[in-house]
Amino acid sequence: MIVEARLAKARERAGVKIGYKLESDPSVRGVILVVEIDMSLNDEVENTVGRAIGASDSFPTLYRSERALFTTILAGGFGAYSDGEPWFGVPLLFNAKNPIAGHLPGSRATWTEGFAEPGIGAAVQIGDSPIYAFGAVTALTSWSFGQDIYRNDPRVVTRAEKAYAGFLYVDPDKWFSVSVGRQNLTVNDGFLVHFVRGSSNAGARGGLYLGPRNANDMSVSIDGRAGAWSWKGFYIDPDELSNLESKTTFLGLNVRHTFGPDFYMDGTVLGIPRSVSHYANPQKNDLPREGLITAAAHMRWRNPVDIKGVWLESEIAHQSHARYAMSAFAAYGLAGYMASDLPWTPSISYRLAYASGDNPTTKTYERFDPLLSTGLGNWLQGVTFGKLTTNSNLAVHRIQFNVTPNPALNLTFDFHRLLAPQLNNLGSNPALGTLSSHDLGKEFTWSARWAISRNFFLQSLVSLAYPGQAFQSIGATRSWTTLQASLYWSL
Repeated sequence: MIVEARLAKARERAGVKIGYKLESDPSVRGVILVVEIDMSLNDEVENTVGRAIGASDSFPTLYRSERALFTTILAGGFGAYSDGEPWFGVPLLFNAKNPIAGHLPGSRATWTEGFAEPGIGAAVQIGDSPIYAFGAVTALTSWSFGQDIYRNDPRVVTRAEKAYAGFLYVDPDKWFSVSVGRQNLTVNDGFLVHFVRGSSNAGARGGLYLGPRNANDMSVSIDGRAGAWSWKGFYIDPDELSNLESKTTFLGLNVRHTFGPDFYMDGTVLGIPRSVSHYANPQKNDLPREGLITAAAHMRWRNPVDIKGVWLESEIAHQSHARYAMSAFAAYGLAGYMASDLPWTPSISYRLAYASGDNPTTKTYERFDPLLSTGLGNWLQGVTFGKLTTNSNLAVHRIQFNVTPNPALNLTFDFHRLLAPQLNNLGSNPALGTLSSHDLGKEFTWSARWAISRNFFLQSLVSLAYPGQAFQSIGATRSWTTLQASLYWSL
C-alpha cells in the first residue's frame, strides 16, 4: 500500500506510466523491488486524482489521490496435495497423543485446501509531511476436504486475520515505522523468527499445507534506518491453537550495520517474557521456558574480496536462562555461488546448520529452543522431516541448486541430510524422545515457483524423504513422498 501510494503521487506529478514488480535473487535476502518508468506514453496516463469511491473501473482501488490510497484487499488460494506413506508408514506411532489428530491416513493421504481473504487497506500521507499512516483489516475463510495427514473431517473456518495500523516516516536518508496489531513479522531469513510461525494452520482451522494464516494474535514492530544503521524492535504473541495454547510471547531487538552494498552484520537479542511451557529433560527438573534469553550475531557478504557471484553467510546464537543453568547453541555457515553470466543464472550453495541437544550427563540444560524458526526453502529443514523435527538437537547438511529460466520462474533442488547430535531427544515428538542412532534420514526436494502474473503465483513441489536408522529402529521404515501444488492469487 505504501508503494502504491508513493508511486501514485509520482505518476500524477511526472505524467508518465510507473509500475513495479518483484524479483528474487538467491544471493539477496528478501525480494528486489524493480520500479519501471515508461517515458513514451505520456498521452495515455490516466488521471486518477480524487477518484471517487465506488467508481466501477477503479476496482480494487476505492479512492486514490496524491496523498491517499484506499483499496480493497482480496486474496485467496487453492491447493491439491497427496502424500504417500505419510508418517513413514506408521501414523499412529507419531500421533497417538496428538490433540489435533483425528482419523489418521493409511498408505496415502489426498486432499484439497483453499482460502479467501477479503479486507480493506489504506495509506495516507499526513499533509505535506514525509509521514504516512497505514493499516489493514481482513477476514479469512479456510477450508479442507479429504484425508490429510492428520484427519479427514471437512473443515470450513472463518476468523479475523489481519488487523493492524501504523505510521511511516521516510526521507532519502532515513526512515522509521511503527505498527501494531495482527500482522506478519520476520527477522532476517527466519533463523530465529519467521512469519509462518505467527499462526497455526493445523487442526480445525484447515489449510495445513496451503498455510493461509500467518498473522500474530498481537504484535508490535518498530523498524527504521539512519545512514548505515537499521533496526527492528518487536513484540510477538503468536496465534496458537486454543487446545495447544502455551501463552508464550517474544520480545526482541535486531540491529544491523551495513558496511557497503555487499556486506552487513547484525545482532539480535530476544527474550521470552511469558510462557507456561516447560522443557522436558531426563532429570524431570522444573525448567520453565519463561525467562529464556537468546543472543545472536549474523553476517552476510556478497562478492567477498571481489570474487563475483560468491556469497557467504553465517549466524551463531546462544541461549541462557536466569533461573537455572542453561547453555544452548545454534549456528550455521553457508557458501554459495551464482553464475550471473550463464543462461538461467544457475546458483549452488552448501549450508551446515547445527542446533545443540541436551547432554543428560551434565547439570546444564543444553537443548536449543527453536523459537519461531521455519520457512520453506530456508529453515524448514526438509518439507517432510520438518513435521517431526525442529531446529533443536539437529545438525543438517543442505545442498541447494537453483535456476531461473526467466525472472518469473524459479526452479530449485534441495538435499537435506539430518543428524541428531544427542541421543537424548526429549522435547521432540514423543516417539523420538530417545534415539537409537544419530542418523535421522535424508530428503530430496524439487520445487518450482512461478509468478504467472502480478495476480497469480504457483508453487509446486515433489519431495522424497528416507528414514534413517533412528526412525527405522522404531518401525518407521517406509519412504514418505509428498506432491504439492498451491496457487495463490491477489488483486
